[in-house]
Amino acid sequence: MEAMTASDAQTAKRSAPSLTSRDERLVRDWKRGRRRNRIAAIGLPLAIAIGFVSYWQYATTHRSNASVLIPTFTDFVRATWKLLGLGDFWHAVWISESALLTAFGMAVAIGIPFGIYVGRHRTLDGLTSGYLDIAVVTPTAVFMPLIIVFLGPTYWARVTVIFIFAFAYIVLPCRVASSTVSGDLVDMAHSYGAKKTAVWRDVIVPASVPGIFAGLRQGVAHAFTGMFLIELTFLAVGLGYLIVGYEEAFDPAYVFGVSLIIVVQAAVCMSVFQYVENRLSAQWRSAGRK
Repeated sequence: MEAMTASDAQTAKRSAPSLTSRDERLVRDWKRGRRRNRIAAIGLPLAIAIGFVSYWQYATTHRSNASVLIPTFTDFVRATWKLLGLGDFWHAVWISESALLTAFGMAVAIGIPFGIYVGRHRTLDGLTSGYLDIAVVTPTAVFMPLIIVFLGPTYWARVTVIFIFAFAYIVLPCRVASSTVSGDLVDMAHSYGAKKTAVWRDVIVPASVPGIFAGLRQGVAHAFTGMFLIELTFLAVGLGYLIVGYEEAFDPAYVFGVSLIIVVQAAVCMSVFQYVENRLSAQWRSAGRK
């Protein structure tokens, strides 16, 4: 018995260094893989951007007719920088985005509660689902002439167009998210004596957060699209007026500059919504574990 115990001890001593070295090797491989993924996540998009910019500059510099339609990258950067220092540009931003803020705020205030409520009521869902699907499939631009006829070339015509662009894309994800909330969660809340308002506040709305923020991201993207279209086609005011003016002056650098600023604004809004969603989800997960 003593001999067996001694041999076991010797075997354990021999295996301990090998196990330790194996763990260290696994940790090193994991750190190396994580570092490689981080470098790839930063380096690959950076390399693609550098290659794209280099080709853009080369193609527009060495082709005589290219600069008429597409500016060189350096001209584009200079024009964008100059735009940020122009008072007329910021006045145009206010004209365009005041309508955007009003329309998007209305779409959010109506669309989120409506979508969540519809998702929990099958009868109402059956009545509205067809119209919502039609609103998503039908090109919204076909309604713009009718809206201009009824409301005229006014601020509220722009607000209405942007609202129509955003509303359906906010409602649909909220409707789907609330309709997929597990009935077991609702029943469990009722079994603990939760009232209707508590069930909505503590179960249905938190469970619908991914759908709500998906709707916000889609809605803000389509709201910017609606603002862009209405000002470029029927009501040339604000940023649309600037773009049309630069097009008529054959100044593509400023056209690209205004377009880039609008795209960056939309991307920033979507990133903010994604960040807020991640923070809220993390808070609720930690609260649920407690």
